[in-house]
Amino acid sequence: MPALNALTAHTPTETAVEGMDEIEDNFALQKLIEAVENQIADGHPREAGLVLMALLGQGVDRQSALTLMAETLAEHIAITFASEKPFDVNAYARALLALAQDD
Repeated sequence: MPALNALTAHTPTETAVEGMDEIEDNFALQKLIEAVENQIADGHPREAGLVLMALLGQGVDRQSALTLMAETLAEHIAITFASEKPFDVNAYARALLALAQDD
């Protein structure tokens, strides 16, 4: 088993980098959640508020619902960067609505 431990052991630098990655991921998620909350408050896209209400009505807690919506926003931001096209708010709104589909 000592060989396995040597393979899975992390150097202090690797551990620090992983810790920073987690901090950065949490920070990014919080900013995306803030963006979704702003969309809900602004009513644009209107689907954001509707989907939050639908998810809450399905028994999803608010933080989990916002996280799902923030992850959807992140996916559409990534698509925008990859395609080098403007953000497609209609595709994003459709993806939000898909979250609320009660399967």
